[in-house]
Amino acid sequence: TMIAINLKRQNILLALLGLLSVAWILLLSDGSDPYSAAGDLLPRKLLADPGEMSGLEKSAALRSSGSREAYELLAETYDEKKSVIFLIAFGERATSTTYVERTIMSLRRRGEYQGRVLLLTDAPDERYDGLFDENVIVMHPKEEHLKTDFDFPAMTVKRFKTYIIDYVDMVPELDAVEWIYYVDIDILFGAPFRDLIQKLGEENKIQGDNNFSSKLYFFKNSFVDQYVAQSGFMIAQRKTSNTANHCLRLWRSVIDSQLKLEHDQSSLNLISKDIESGKEHRCQLVIMEQGDHISFPHNNRDLEAMAKDSTYTSLIHIKNTSKSTSFGEGVHEKFVSDVLMLSDDEMKNGKLLEKTTFGMSHLS
Repeated sequence: TMIAINLKRQNILLALLGLLSVAWILLLSDGSDPYSAAGDLLPRKLLADPGEMSGLEKSAALRSSGSREAYELLAETYDEKKSVIFLIAFGERATSTTYVERTIMSLRRRGEYQGRVLLLTDAPDERYDGLFDENVIVMHPKEEHLKTDFDFPAMTVKRFKTYIIDYVDMVPELDAVEWIYYVDIDILFGAPFRDLIQKLGEENKIQGDNNFSSKLYFFKNSFVDQYVAQSGFMIAQRKTSNTANHCLRLWRSVIDSQLKLEHDQSSLNLISKDIESGKEHRCQLVIMEQGDHISFPHNNRDLEAMAKDSTYTSLIHIKNTSKSTSFGEGVHEKFVSDVLMLSDDEMKNGKLLEKTTFGMSHLS
């Protein structure tokens, strides 16, 4: 009798399992996702074969899905709360222009970045007071960080690039920041910043790590063969270990020991040579290919080609040299207004469109 009862129970369990299996199949065939309470699916292409998708396609698919799993996966590669854009504007010839306003405006609009920005400047408080949203933090340099005995005064300003982690550490609101992106103020953002970072991450295997290495990421210098890196854009990871800041401290010590240097790229060359020789083993300089990530328009043809289709690289570095003043009448203005997506009222502000050179204060 007990055996018969047990067999009967087993048959009932098997029947229930069968019904559940059928229900599961019907649920999937109906296009519903059992893991999403709202029924939001990851795109079918992603579910079918994630390996066929590039990082950019995957991130776009994740953003469009809206499901919890999507945002968790996306957070692994990009998180604005863990990022800060670092800008430096020093000297009257830099702060009297609207380069900072342009950079931030392009970052918020075409760059689609609404996260934190830290602006380090020696301009008086009223210069930038009330101009930006609450996510822009304006700081002033510490007097002990000023070094003025260089043969080329611009190096006094360039040297502050080596303090980017130090100044982020001074702001409690930035405690969660892990990635610092230094950007020259003569750079405009022409496409979503998240896509740039994700693509650079794929190409250069940029990822967070807790080891004792220190890395700085730069674009390759494609214009001057003698320089290894183009220092207008830099990525640094901020970690809790004491070695996180090693590369930046090393860079600063080399700059301080070479008072006759005209460009900070020269000091990066010296570090690179020490790394190659094995003399330096704690710092890594990762040199990234420029690809279609950054452009350096120098003439009318460059600007007109970009503005024609409103198609821009992620970063547009308008060099602050005499070449920038040679753009034809109206060409530069049309280009800047299109990149910044200016309204008619904003167009009336001539300072947003003016052509300016920084002279000794430029950071490129």
